[in-house]
Amino acid sequence: MTQVEEVKILIKLVPIPACTIMLNLILTEYLTLSVQQAYTLNTHLGHLKLPVTSMPVFPCLSIFLILSLYYSVFVPIFRRITGHPRGASQLQRVGIGLAFSILSVAWAAIFERYRRKYAIEHGYEFSFLTPMPNLSAYWLLIQYCLIGIAEVFCIVGLLEFLYEEAPDAMKSIGSAYAALAGGMGCFAASILNSIVKSVTGNPDKRQQSWLSQNINTGRFEYFYWLLTVLSAINFCAFLYSARRYKYRAEQKFGIQEVVTNKQNTPARG
Repeated sequence: MTQVEEVKILIKLVPIPACTIMLNLILTEYLTLSVQQAYTLNTHLGHLKLPVTSMPVFPCLSIFLILSLYYSVFVPIFRRITGHPRGASQLQRVGIGLAFSILSVAWAAIFERYRRKYAIEHGYEFSFLTPMPNLSAYWLLIQYCLIGIAEVFCIVGLLEFLYEEAPDAMKSIGSAYAALAGGMGCFAASILNSIVKSVTGNPDKRQQSWLSQNINTGRFEYFYWLLTVLSAINFCAFLYSARRYKYRAEQKFGIQEVVTNKQNTPARG
């Protein structure tokens, strides 16, 4: 295989990890926005009160927990359903992860709408740093668990896909695509936050943005719905890219089949 062919293969891989940028963007948003949400919620766990700043730890814990169950629980279940030795192909697992990320951010929007309505109805509209004793912060664990499932399926599938599909001499470059997608997700989150704040807020008219510091007067649920729509569009883009992609093993098999057919065809004349 020439260097030109190897570069072509690497370029051909780009759309798949590019579609995981949105997943990393959502996780980055959770790590920041969940702290603001937790300030308004009850963080007691029995007699133990957890600090609000510990909430970003839960998405990471959910990822570690679900990763430990991945090969012992998820893979055997999917293997029985699909008959695939790994439970599902690499691209199917990435797709499952992206689908769970949509469910996660949609749930986040639904819960945030309920939390904001509850805060206003109970007189907490301007007390955004006062926890509401009857509304637990552990409702946030649902979106954390869903994004944990999304991360595990997506990252495991993506890393296996990049390692197996990248040229033999460029395995490290292929794997680096996953890390690059993670960094791009963080960068994209910062850009998106700046755009949303500038578009939805107007200081001259005293109109607060969706991402206002006072979460009870802001509209975090609108922002979450925006992420849901963007995630759905991204998922459609992934389905298109995955449908067009042909695994290297399939291409090699196709070439060998053509060569075999030519060899078996009797010569005319």
